[in-house]
Amino acid sequence: MSRGTSGGAATNPDGTSSASAPAPVPVDVGIVAAMSIEVGFLMDRMKRVRKYAGPKHSVIEGECEGKVVALIVTGMGREAARRGAQLLLDGHRPRWILSAGFAGALDPALRRNEIVMASEVVDLEGQRYAIDVGVPPTALGPRVRSGRLLTVDAIVRTAVEKAELHARFGADVVDMETSSVASLCSERLVRFLSIRVVSDEAGIDLPPEVAALMTRSGSYQVGAALRAIWKRPSSLKDFWALHEHAQEAADRLATITAGAIADLP
Repeated sequence: MSRGTSGGAATNPDGTSSASAPAPVPVDVGIVAAMSIEVGFLMDRMKRVRKYAGPKHSVIEGECEGKVVALIVTGMGREAARRGAQLLLDGHRPRWILSAGFAGALDPALRRNEIVMASEVVDLEGQRYAIDVGVPPTALGPRVRSGRLLTVDAIVRTAVEKAELHARFGADVVDMETSSVASLCSERLVRFLSIRVVSDEAGIDLPPEVAALMTRSGSYQVGAALRAIWKRPSSLKDFWALHEHAQEAADRLATITAGAIADLP
């Protein structure tokens, strides 16, 4: 399955090749993520990696669990995720699209680092997308379940907001991207899966500064972080805990996502 680069290919500092990489050919799985931190551990599992640089986004292509995958980090939000998925579909023609990343728990029974494979995706406008999960989620390991995922347009920070959304939509988890990717795959008749790891529990409030810290590209605004620490020194402890939790969640997500990729027909 290897498609080696030509002998003159340039090598990036991270070990990927880019300048003279061969043109993309159809891949098995396209992976859409909002933030690099969500899929860093998954990229570590990829072999024979190449990078295709575009005007706004780069696509990382490689092999994972015996399949060729193409991964794009789009930034946060529905529009960004749809554009990224469109790029994968047009340029790499995957047989599957997989939306992977963090999610907030709306179901109080869910605990941090549990995995939810969406059996249904809903959005604020009432659109619904049923998903055939295929392999039973429990076959991928403990603390993996199917459920309903709600996509919204802003970070859901407080326990009160989470409880209101849970009551209104009956959703188990919430994110900011998946419904747009599910919609595109429905239009294009491409098979689709969503795998989300719980990064914050339903009863937990995120730090009040969290929305200001994140850019739409999914990166941290250093200046905003420094201002937050200056105004509330205890926020440093909160930010460090968020970082540690994110690393744990990403590691867990990589393990389950790799298992799911291996099981895809």
